[in-house]
Amino acid sequence: MMDGDTVAGGAKLAVTEISKEELDSRLEAADQKIKRLAQNFGYIASDLFEEEMDKFQSALSGDQEMREAAVKSVFTVTHDMRGLSKTFGYPLLGEISSSCADFIKDREIIATDKELEIIRLHLGALILIAKQGDSGDGGAEGATLMAQLAAAIDAV
Repeated sequence: MMDGDTVAGGAKLAVTEISKEELDSRLEAADQKIKRLAQNFGYIASDLFEEEMDKFQSALSGDQEMREAAVKSVFTVTHDMRGLSKTFGYPLLGEISSSCADFIKDREIIATDKELEIIRLHLGALILIAKQGDSGDGGAEGATLMAQLAAAIDAV
């Protein structure tokens, strides 16, 4: 039986009161950490996308199971990065990540060379944008890139 003082297995919840000043201080510290992470987000994203590209390219010469695992990994990374990118001020990275994740999600299996090429194109675009540190939506160039990726998807 659980009551308001216990949580699973009898662990006690401790309520600690903090002052408004302490809360403000903790929030400010968290805000500073987020700002530092945002400043480095392009580098972090670039490394992550390059790592995915390397795994993806290696898996293409493997068997079907290796390719499926690589596609699943790309899906996981792009799905997670769609929201994170927007949060840290990189909406174009978020849009490209979203496009890639949706492309993968909308297919039962990715097997054709054209489908694999669509994923590779997305990863290449993500690496390029992240390396350039292009925050924002990319303006006209970002819109053109998104249109090109959409056209490539429509052609499959």
